[in-house]
Amino acid sequence: MEVKFTMVLDEKTAKQMTYIGRYYGRSRIKEIEWACKQYIQDFEQKIDKIELEGT
Repeated sequence: MEVKFTMVLDEKTAKQMTYIGRYYGRSRIKEIEWACKQYIQDFEQKIDKIELEGT
């Protein structure tokens, strides 16, 4: 299931994410999605596995 939402970024951050995404062949939104997944993976490795109820 995909969840769609609006995310507000300052202009500089948005442009930087676009730049990074293009470097890796991704759109800005796909780059943000990838970065979020990396953040979650890092959290789970360093802190604790996230267990979600009902999934």
